Amino acid sequence: MSDWENLKGLIPLVVGIYLFLVATGKLPRNPRDPERMALWRRKFGPLVKVLTPFMVAFGLLQLIGVL
Repeated sequence: MSDWENLKGLIPLVVGIYLFLVATGKLPRNPRDPERMALWRRKFGPLVKVLTPFMVAFGLLQLIGVL
């Protein structure tokens, strides 16, 4: 159980990096509906770009054991 407790910050770290890549347009490489992705990026992109660094930092702090 303690091994999994040490890795609990991995989820916000990975999800934060993934969402940042989606918001910046790096992922997905070949979207099924490019117009829909462009609309999502215009609507949520700026907010996601601001929130994901905090999410990544939270995950890192959990991984190193500060939180």
